[in-house]
Amino acid sequence: MHREIGFQKDSQGEYKSSQAIHMDCLRWVKRDSYLPVGSHNLKAAAKAKLGYDPVELDPEEMCRMATEEPQTLATYSVSDAVATYYLYMKYVHPFIFALCTIIPMEPDEVLRKGSGTLCEALLMVQAFHANIIFPNKQEQVFNKLTDDGHVLDSETYVGGHVEALESGVFRSDIPCRFKMNPGAFDFLLQRVERTIRHAIEEEEKIPLEQVTNFNEVCDDIKKKLTSLKEVPNRIECPLIYHLDVGAMYPNIILTNRLQPSAMVDEATCAACDFNKPGAACQRRMTWQWRGEIMPASRSEFHRIQQQLESEKFPPLFPNGPARAFHTLIREEQAKHEKKRLADYCKKAYKKTHVTRLEERVTTICQRENSFYVDTVRAFRDRRYEFKGLHKVWKKKLSSAQDNGDAAEVKRCKNMEILYESLQLAHKCILNSFYGYVMRKGARWYSMEMAGIVCYTGANIITQARELIEQIGRPLELDTDGIWCVLPNTFPENFVVKTSNEKKPKVTISYPGAMLNILVKEGFTNDQYHELDDPGSLTYNVRSENSIFFEVDGPYLAMILPASKEEGKKLKKRYAVFNEDGSLAELKGFEVKRRGELQLIKIFQSSVFEAFLKGTSLEEVYASVAKVADYWLDVLYSKAANMPDAELFDLISENRSMSRKLEDYGEQKSTSISTAKRLAEFLGDQMVKDAGLSCRYVISRKPEGSPVTERAIPLAIFQAEPSVKKHFLRKWLKMPSLHDLDIRTILDWSYYIERLGSAIQKIITIPAALQQVKNPVPRVRHPDWLHKKLLEKNDIYKQKKISELFTSEGKRQVAHQPLGAGQAVDIEDFGMPARPLQPAILISTKRKRASQGEDSQVESQDVELTQSWREILGQPPPMGTTREERLVWLRYHKKKWELQLRQRKERKKRRRLLDGEAQPVSGGVIRDGPTTGLGSFLRRTARSILDMPWQIVQIAETSHPGLYKLWAVIGNDLHCMKLNIPRVFYVNQKVPKQEEGATYRKVNRMLPRSNMVYYLYEYSVPEDMYQEHINEINADLSAPDIEGVYETQVPLLFRALVQLGCVCMVNKRVVRDLAGREADNFDLEHLEMRSLAQFSYLEPGSVRHIYLYHHNQSHKALFGLFIPSQRKASIFVLDTVRSNQMPNLSNLYAAERTALLEKTTEELLPPEKHNFEVRAENDIKAIYRALQRILLNYKEERRGPTLIAVQSNWELRRLATGMPVLEEFPVVPVHVVDEISYNVLDWQRHGARRMIRTTSTWTAACHKLLTWPGITTYL
Repeated sequence: MHREIGFQKDSQGEYKSSQAIHMDCLRWVKRDSYLPVGSHNLKAAAKAKLGYDPVELDPEEMCRMATEEPQTLATYSVSDAVATYYLYMKYVHPFIFALCTIIPMEPDEVLRKGSGTLCEALLMVQAFHANIIFPNKQEQVFNKLTDDGHVLDSETYVGGHVEALESGVFRSDIPCRFKMNPGAFDFLLQRVERTIRHAIEEEEKIPLEQVTNFNEVCDDIKKKLTSLKEVPNRIECPLIYHLDVGAMYPNIILTNRLQPSAMVDEATCAACDFNKPGAACQRRMTWQWRGEIMPASRSEFHRIQQQLESEKFPPLFPNGPARAFHTLIREEQAKHEKKRLADYCKKAYKKTHVTRLEERVTTICQRENSFYVDTVRAFRDRRYEFKGLHKVWKKKLSSAQDNGDAAEVKRCKNMEILYESLQLAHKCILNSFYGYVMRKGARWYSMEMAGIVCYTGANIITQARELIEQIGRPLELDTDGIWCVLPNTFPENFVVKTSNEKKPKVTISYPGAMLNILVKEGFTNDQYHELDDPGSLTYNVRSENSIFFEVDGPYLAMILPASKEEGKKLKKRYAVFNEDGSLAELKGFEVKRRGELQLIKIFQSSVFEAFLKGTSLEEVYASVAKVADYWLDVLYSKAANMPDAELFDLISENRSMSRKLEDYGEQKSTSISTAKRLAEFLGDQMVKDAGLSCRYVISRKPEGSPVTERAIPLAIFQAEPSVKKHFLRKWLKMPSLHDLDIRTILDWSYYIERLGSAIQKIITIPAALQQVKNPVPRVRHPDWLHKKLLEKNDIYKQKKISELFTSEGKRQVAHQPLGAGQAVDIEDFGMPARPLQPAILISTKRKRASQGEDSQVESQDVELTQSWREILGQPPPMGTTREERLVWLRYHKKKWELQLRQRKERKKRRRLLDGEAQPVSGGVIRDGPTTGLGSFLRRTARSILDMPWQIVQIAETSHPGLYKLWAVIGNDLHCMKLNIPRVFYVNQKVPKQEEGATYRKVNRMLPRSNMVYYLYEYSVPEDMYQEHINEINADLSAPDIEGVYETQVPLLFRALVQLGCVCMVNKRVVRDLAGREADNFDLEHLEMRSLAQFSYLEPGSVRHIYLYHHNQSHKALFGLFIPSQRKASIFVLDTVRSNQMPNLSNLYAAERTALLEKTTEELLPPEKHNFEVRAENDIKAIYRALQRILLNYKEERRGPTLIAVQSNWELRRLATGMPVLEEFPVVPVHVVDEISYNVLDWQRHGARRMIRTTSTWTAACHKLLTWPGITTYL
């Protein structure tokens, strides 16, 4: 071919010729098109750049079409050729040849070389013209040591600051909340004139004298700022802006005269002729250095070097002599030194790297030859010139189109494309001047310069963020800009009228102007030296600042997704819409990514438009949820109404293998599994080369296998039925497979999870963070978010101390002049005098009693708390005479008056405790807040006393007669102390003289119809009964006693009979306990209620946790299963920490499948569990871990929960190790585990037994707790 047409393959595998150029459009698309990685193919590039959609064919079909449908194949070929030609003629050709006018290289190299190489070539030309010798290329220093003697593995600088601050949807027509700082508006108000003057004179280059409405503009801005200051907390429609610095890095370079050769140290300055006192040519700037160092010290490194010097190393060629260390090249020596040092650090220090951050200061010489800065400035100015001409020709094109002049339209289009190409070419090189200085092997290499540029840029954006946070809400920080929302009433654009003929009207954006004045004050270089006379080396020192913010917007909407991980945000991912509803920018979403599911790409491309519907956040998320629900319905219905071809496109994934299959070795991935299976049925020839395209789906079988082993090549579904059946049976490990429909093979839960993940990021988590209820209930929130929402909405949550005080904003306090003889406060020394401000008056009126009244009120309070007998003394006898009876009557009138007042006061206090507002003097009712701790305790006490108790468990305690009663009251589970007395009956032949404290006379029918003489019911506390049982038995054996009954009735049985499953507190007791917190009740305080009055444990009202424990000698197995969270924690106790547990997910799935044959799906435990397995040799460590898990569960407040415990130990013994068990109702499960742990694989046997028992009991417990009408408790 080289002999015939002059083209041959070069070292990069590309065909080139010395007589002609080979312009590969793909090279331009990859380097200069600024298209995302997933849009580099011809179809995507033509669609994005030309608006043309070329014909596309499946490569697998091309061979068949060549014989059967040649016309279709020809159309495809022509379509590709047309797209390539127009893409080249419109973009590639003018761009490359525009660059060729700047860079001294041939078009082939300009097209293919990296931007750093092109930048260096350009700098070499400029250095040659400036008579500057080229520096040598940067060489790597191997195993460089730090000042304190550590080996430096790698070093770099801290780059630009990127941060995501908020998530959710922000629309300019939907109000959002602003909490602003009035002090920030004071700051802006003081600088309005200076800000507008800077915008007019510095940015627009118009003298202030030519402006005719300067004061009107300033007054208008002040008026708007003052209104915002007066109401800093407001709900208002936002203005969505992007405030970015135009050409930030080049302008930082130009402002600070940064160039690699200008980075100097003290030695350089000491030898300089200009280094005199008062010299202003040394500009010191800060940057951040980051290094990865090895923890070993200098002496340890030297010892390792000495070790290596005595060793021999493999020969350079086979069968050659072994080499000594000193004969190796320096690169090999460094490689061996670093490897040996890393091994040593891993053993001695348990780590190989330590990251160190340092803030360094570098001096920039302001007198250095400015060829680098001049080159950057020339490029920047030329680019601005070309951008201006591009706008001019764009206007001419629109006017030509209006006039209908075809020749002029063509000419204007060509000129527009030319200037667009030229400005893009200059932009490409301009952006490379910063990155080039850190390129390996660069002639002008300078880490210090790159670090200064990034650090200065980060400081500019951080300063802007600090201001925006006080006057609006920043949404996202980029390296060169900030996305934010400002209140709708914030000053925007103002038209400045001038007497200048060229610029009679100038529009100034106030948001940009207020940031630019800050940049000028903080980042202006006042030491900029400009050479005036090269002969005498005289310099003109001036101030320089070309860093300006540009304002893009306002936009219609901005959508920011959320991360699925707690405390993280997704950086550089957002979608922005213009005011006309068109998509302005889409950054970071999977729509732009290669290899992503087509399903998710389609979902995301359709979901963003739905964010523009609705008039409130709830309506917006509802419209977005419709899109999500549609695709979820497709997956949940297993694409029932969708053709197979469309289903394949929707759920198949396409991955390209960059290397040969054999190069991957033992690695595992879905694409490797697909390639291996393609080789099985298509032959090894198909996968021998690199670049194999793997299209696959994920199957459901074999169950329990990782996803990487369940990848099925899509090509198998186009194979012959017999071949398809053979390989599907083999790969799915289902020899009896007959149904080859893809819908039965696919792992639908995997695809639902993938789509659910995208829905969580874009819809549900942002909705929750914006206080909107989950719009897609089928996609549940992550556990951390669920916990966060519970904490936020928890009415019983303890308040922070800061929440107990109400913020009333920053007040301006009136300045009080000092009186004669008064000294100023020491904290006010040196403070400027504050202007007089009107004070905000706060008056509090309180009715005050006199001193005499105070004592009277106090005495009345004492009267109300004492009994009438204590106050009035013993009542007089009624007597027989008139005087004696009058004395008796006066005494009782006082008594009756006192009792009436006491009753009224008790009623009043009860109403206060119930949270009711009370009338005070003057008849005004002040309804105070009822959200304090006291109010919470009162409400809790009232709910316990007034609501029915749905009893879950009555459990014994260590104290005789004292039981723990667990009951669901309302929606919460409460634990009460219940005193159950010992009740028995004594039938006496002789009556007792009087009633006693422990017995009373009753009428009952005795067993076996025994005659009732005088029957007495004794009620004695159980601890007293146990203590005096011998004396009681002796008393009851007297001859006048016919019989004693019910002494052997268990206390628990008596409670069951008397309370049933639903009970309430006796109304008499409620009155006595009103307003007080009560958790200790006697059995007689409670009354049974029937199920006709109140329901008992609605289905799902009580959750359960299953704790499995089996212990044999020094071996034990613990398993804590939490079905509601679908997770289980398994702990293995042995003398050594050895985890030989089988795959518990597989065991669980198999056991569940077996149970499914015996019962229905609804009664089974959840389908999947996440198993966490730990091996320990100390049982206390297991106790601590279980305690921590149960405490975390309790803190999450997931509702009433009981713990079912299966253990071959007593519950008390377990509770000693895990006290948290006392905080739950604990139900013992009596199952005999006939299993031996004295075998080698005891863990496998124990795990199988545990999973089987757990699955069976969990199903039974689920059945017990979810069946309606349950009338027994545990």
